Amino acid sequence: MSAIFGIINKNDKPVLPTELERMNAALAHHGADGGGLWKRGSAGLGQRLMAFTPEDRYERQPLIGGDGRFVLISDGRVDGREKLVNELGLGRESSQARPLAELPDGELLLRAYERWGSGCLNRLVGSFTFAVWDSIKHHLFIARSPIIAPTLYYHTGTRGFAFSTMPKGLFALPFIPRKINEQKLADMLVKSPADPESTQYQGISRLPTGSWLRAGREGISVRPFWQPDLKREIRFKSAEEYVEAFNELHDRVVNDQLRSITPVGIMMSGGLDSTAVAATAARILKTNGERLAVFTEVPRPGFTGSLPSCKYADETPFVQAVARMHDNMDLNLIRTDGQTFLDDLGSLFFHLERYFSNTANRAWIEAIYKEAGRQGARVLLDGGHGNITFSRGGEGLLPQLLKAGKLPQAIAQARLIAGHGGARSALRALVGQGLVPFLPSPLWRLLTRLRGNKLAVSPHPFLNWSPIHPEFAAAHRVEERARDWEHDFLFRPTPDHKEQLYKTLMLQDLGVFTTPYRAMYGVDPRTPPADIRIAEFCLAIPEEQFLYKGESRSLIRRAMAGRLPPEILVNKKRGRQAADGFERLTGLRAALPVELDRLEQCGLARRALDLPRLRLMVEKWPWDGTENRVIPGQFQQVLESGLMVGKFLRWFETGE
Repeated sequence: MSAIFGIINKNDKPVLPTELERMNAALAHHGADGGGLWKRGSAGLGQRLMAFTPEDRYERQPLIGGDGRFVLISDGRVDGREKLVNELGLGRESSQARPLAELPDGELLLRAYERWGSGCLNRLVGSFTFAVWDSIKHHLFIARSPIIAPTLYYHTGTRGFAFSTMPKGLFALPFIPRKINEQKLADMLVKSPADPESTQYQGISRLPTGSWLRAGREGISVRPFWQPDLKREIRFKSAEEYVEAFNELHDRVVNDQLRSITPVGIMMSGGLDSTAVAATAARILKTNGERLAVFTEVPRPGFTGSLPSCKYADETPFVQAVARMHDNMDLNLIRTDGQTFLDDLGSLFFHLERYFSNTANRAWIEAIYKEAGRQGARVLLDGGHGNITFSRGGEGLLPQLLKAGKLPQAIAQARLIAGHGGARSALRALVGQGLVPFLPSPLWRLLTRLRGNKLAVSPHPFLNWSPIHPEFAAAHRVEERARDWEHDFLFRPTPDHKEQLYKTLMLQDLGVFTTPYRAMYGVDPRTPPADIRIAEFCLAIPEEQFLYKGESRSLIRRAMAGRLPPEILVNKKRGRQAADGFERLTGLRAALPVELDRLEQCGLARRALDLPRLRLMVEKWPWDGTENRVIPGQFQQVLESGLMVGKFLRWFETGE
């Protein structure tokens, strides 16, 4: 893992050494384990290394290949290495053979690009971003792996093209201004996916995951390369074979992501996703006599706050049950008593260069990173994206059956769903899960109103969860732009479930948080459920495997039988992350008016955020600590998000 950066000047103007040195210095905290600079004529590249795998110790970048034609720099990790080495002809029988442990990932990327050009992207798996300069064609090729990858930002202007792992590498260049992109800020505030390549900074774009970029004398082109065949189907003879195939694949993926020069940890809740990864990792590590450090966020001792009936607050009984089942797990219960998402924001903003979206979770996430680093577990697994890949509920089955005209089968499935408690009756399941996605928009909106959904009544639904000032939203046309990108603020389900899953995987770019956190704590986050092999497998198997015999999330429940304790496999509730977070924020209530006064002094915060609304929320605080009650989610989303964004904008303007 590392940071990469570079400059390609127009009109063959030479790159100045000082320009690369400035970028290198700006990204120094991304890697103290090596790296280097390369410059020739109008092209210059650089890399910083932070070593996490045994092979990282052999990295010597930038790398020269193709008899001097190619120069490569890379950030990230290549998985499935043994298969790739054999395909490249670098196996034991090759005259060029070297021990696999001495082949760094950067060299494998270079060899793959030499052999297959851009076609190598169809053969590579892992979490990586790399750039290759072609001195003959005089162009730069950059690619990010699908679903999850280290970030890559770029700028194009009159001087040429520049790129960097993080925006600060670009802002180190004097000809790139550091200004907020108000249009993107408005889109982000309402959680609109409009224009996913733009960023919160003017003139700075982001290369999406699963995409490549080519920059040369002809200009710049960006294309997605990961476009799985959503009509492809994997068919086995029995339900058991799907489970066996998944477990074999999942074991292989988790094993790939255990490569580390330090002990490995996992961020684990009591849910199916992270516990599945943890149980698999523990079994693999045990064969080598190794242990797995487990880190779980729990509320303060004695917390009894009220929650929705579908949620629980304390993960302790569930994670302890997993640890009892796997005796090489070392369980760490992480509490953040007294901490809030507003603590030490200067350091957060310096590293993220943006605000933290899921505000309530910030304190415990960072607490886990800190503790993992303190214990020397510099690789941290998690179960992110599991609900999109292997543990989804089979929501696409009923629409699929109805679309195919298989009404009797749909009715039978609806009865099974009701029998498992997934709906109050078979009719409700058939209508709510099967027919509703096909309704015309006006009829669907009417139905949601009749169900009592306040969002369907509101003329501007995003105002229910966003702190954006209505005039700022109107000025930047957030609703029109969202419609142009086919985004529905009412989150209406669609009958084409696989297409919806694919779009979600393409848009949810975890790298914007994991890349800066890697530099912030020296811990490498890894997400096995987001592996492209698992995603493609889960997109290709029949939808009924996720809703087998009416049981939601059936694939992972069946796959983990014998690996996870029964209390997790049968649990239908979800853990409430940071369940006591609002309780802690209540302790700061008296200081919040002063915070809002400060935000009033920031011109952009005053225009972008509905500060009078935030102030009214503080005045009408919904809880005084004397009784247990459910805090409205809308209150938390609007107020906490508004404070976080406002503090970021003030920090951007004043450095405070």
